[in-house]
Amino acid sequence: MTRLYARLVVALGWLVVPAVALAAFFAWHSLPGISTLPESGVNALLPQDTDAGRAERQAGQLFGSALLPRIAVVQRNPHGLTGAQQRRIVKTAVLLDRDALPGYPAGSRALPYLNTFRLIRGSHERGTSAITYLGFPGSLSPRQQNALAARYADAVSVPGARAHATGFLPGSIAQSDEIDSGLLWVELATILLIGGILGLYLRSVVAPLVTLAAAGLAYLIAIHTMSYLAARLGVHVQHEVEPIVVVLLLAVVTDYSVFFLSGMLGRLREGEPPRAAARRATAEVLPIVLTAGLIIAAGLATLWIAEIDFVRALGPAMAVVVLVSLAVSVLFVPAAMGILGRRMFWPGLRNGQPDVEPAAGVGDSIRRVVAHGTSRRLGAVPTLVVTIAALAIAALGLVHVHLALTPVRGLSSDAPAARAARAAGEGFTPGIVAPTELVLREPGIGSRQVALKRFGRALRARPEVAAVIGAALPVLPKRAQVAFQSQDGGAVRYFIALRRHPYSSAGIDDIRALEEAVPDLLDRAGLPRARPSFAGDTALAAETTHLVTHDLLYVGLAAMFVNILLLAAFLRSLVAPLLLVGASLLGIAATLGLTALFQRVVLGTPDMTYYVPLAVGVLLLSLGTDYNLFIVGRIWQEADRSDLASAIRAAVPRASRAISIAALALAGSFATLAIIPIDPFRSFAFAVCTGVIIDAFLVRTLMIPALLAVAGDWSWWPSRREARASAPV
Repeated sequence: MTRLYARLVVALGWLVVPAVALAAFFAWHSLPGISTLPESGVNALLPQDTDAGRAERQAGQLFGSALLPRIAVVQRNPHGLTGAQQRRIVKTAVLLDRDALPGYPAGSRALPYLNTFRLIRGSHERGTSAITYLGFPGSLSPRQQNALAARYADAVSVPGARAHATGFLPGSIAQSDEIDSGLLWVELATILLIGGILGLYLRSVVAPLVTLAAAGLAYLIAIHTMSYLAARLGVHVQHEVEPIVVVLLLAVVTDYSVFFLSGMLGRLREGEPPRAAARRATAEVLPIVLTAGLIIAAGLATLWIAEIDFVRALGPAMAVVVLVSLAVSVLFVPAAMGILGRRMFWPGLRNGQPDVEPAAGVGDSIRRVVAHGTSRRLGAVPTLVVTIAALAIAALGLVHVHLALTPVRGLSSDAPAARAARAAGEGFTPGIVAPTELVLREPGIGSRQVALKRFGRALRARPEVAAVIGAALPVLPKRAQVAFQSQDGGAVRYFIALRRHPYSSAGIDDIRALEEAVPDLLDRAGLPRARPSFAGDTALAAETTHLVTHDLLYVGLAAMFVNILLLAAFLRSLVAPLLLVGASLLGIAATLGLTALFQRVVLGTPDMTYYVPLAVGVLLLSLGTDYNLFIVGRIWQEADRSDLASAIRAAVPRASRAISIAALALAGSFATLAIIPIDPFRSFAFAVCTGVIIDAFLVRTLMIPALLAVAGDWSWWPSRREARASAPV
């Protein structure tokens, strides 16, 4: 089948290439683009079907309004705000709250809070800062709300205290803007990097152009197909995933092009005619490429079982991109090889020049020495001990992985939303940016003022709490107390500012400690039957990180099962797939451990964006299959003609060179994501880049040959190697 396919696609190259180009034009012209996809919002990044999400919706029903603003306007003058400036801030908020501020929709709300009276524990300032919580009608889009918040910040700004909007929505939109502005530079850097690496490796100008043309056509088809399927199936893919999708597409097309082109180049140097070289290289590589692409797509698709919408949509979106990239690669590149022939490798391989392999370099000599050393148990066992120990030491960094949300802290330090959050922390407390809402429900609880005051004082005394406003506490005017008690008196609520940043892992620890402490506080206050519920971004973040921990287990198991199943089908073995996936898992653990170190040392924060470990783990497990199949497939082919040690010595140096080039292109492609100056993308870029390097140069080059050498003929179990000698690979 592969020989027949190779013969057809090479022979019909002049039809295949225009057909792929026509498909790309049709996708671009007729299908929706990625700009039609929604922007990320709280519903995508935070799961709503949780206790905190239900508590938030229930509070809105009980009290008629939610007390959870996701936009806050902050201003601070370290030398102090004058009385006139403070009155202006309050007056502007009152006008907006009464629908009397021109240019704002009816139903807009504002709640100003100044540190004049030093009501927050731990605040060392007085009269320096103001924070105004804003709420706009839910019918407005996040961008419309953010634009109104920016206008409001301009309206309340005073000399010496420029106001800026911060919170979940402004921070998320600022990150989206950074992604949009950096996407072009990511694409250009990736194209230049891939072109340079392929040009040097293949000594050609034409081959990189063919690869980039294939990537461009795949991009047009994949992006528009993904957007179309998302719209038809109701999958909420966020347009912020575009940089990840673009880099993945370019990397996958480059990987497969390297395998096809290097196979053809080797055959041309052996003296084969160009079209025969193109056919045989295609037939030899096609099974490996097809299986690898299917495993990557299936592995990424397992993210669909995750609990968080953003992650659930990201997996199938990347799977569609991989499948389209695979289809374009196996059609366009072999067809171009048949059309261009030797011209594909101009000027390195010219007509009339002798077809000789370039002199072996230092890298080739090292690869041969390594293959020789790992081909027998005497050298394989020490190699395994050293590599496993090195990866295990790197994996120790996993204890320092702390998951958190980074809508504000993930921005660069000079971003307006980040500056506003810092000002709020200096003037009030970090937790004031996104307060937590605590609701107590019990028939008649609103009339139990003494017990409520006792509970409020105990709540305020907790070490996690910086400030409390709510039922029966003499902080707000009496007329404002109605906002903290339901009409039937069966529910009351408190507005809590935590002492630490509300989106950080430390803030998540605080809310968990508070949730555990509240039942005892209620019992001691004389409210043992009151039912507490927590709402707010910190409570949602706590449940989100818990769900991610759950997803890491179940999605990880699903991805492992898919990889083992398809590897077993391709290799006709159960032992070898288990060895390969086990080695991959150790490499992924080491990668995440090093990424935690990168977070602390380079980014200056212990917190990792909650979806990074899950997405990186599944992506690396799936991408590693490329190299698994390429190197083990070569060993399997050689083992049909010789003993296992000889097969490793013959196959590993040949396969490792192509793997090294493909890995460098893949790692470099993902490294360009660091151009976008937000922590989630920098962490993602570092993790994937590091993981690919570890996988290609340590796991595949050292561990896998050593594992196969130690396992010997058991690697083929339950098949027998002798029985496979006549079977095509």
